Amino acid sequence: SCGGLQALALAGDPRVKAVLILHSGVFNAGNPIQGMEIDKSVLETLHTPVIYLLGGKTDIAWPNGTDDYARITKVPALLASHDVGHGGTFMQPNGGAEAQVTRAWLDWQLLGDAAAAKMFVGPDCGLCRDPQWTVSRKGF
Repeated sequence: SCGGLQALALAGDPRVKAVLILHSGVFNAGNPIQGMEIDKSVLETLHTPVIYLLGGKTDIAWPNGTDDYARITKVPALLASHDVGHGGTFMQPNGGAEAQVTRAWLDWQLLGDAAAAKMFVGPDCGLCRDPQWTVSRKGF
């Protein structure tokens, strides 16, 4: 989760081609992690599409991640959440549902895979049809 803060801190680098924030978000009331300076202004440095995966309202990152998503205006953004809590599904076989979403995002963003893109875009996107997920999208 705190790796998401590091990912956001580096996301402005022009070499970054895809951004995934997994169960994380910039703290709303100051960053309690010593040695790391980051605030909401980092969201203005995004230059690629970004996806936030959250574990529902019981995920400790819910307030920060949903606030980040709401503030992003310069790049396409997607927020996908399902009720699994902060730990996500990565401890399940093959990383569970979140690993599949992550793989599809990277296949689309890094490899231009049109089949993988269908999970995220279009009026009937695959993730949007899955009743276990709540999806918000903007800028696509």
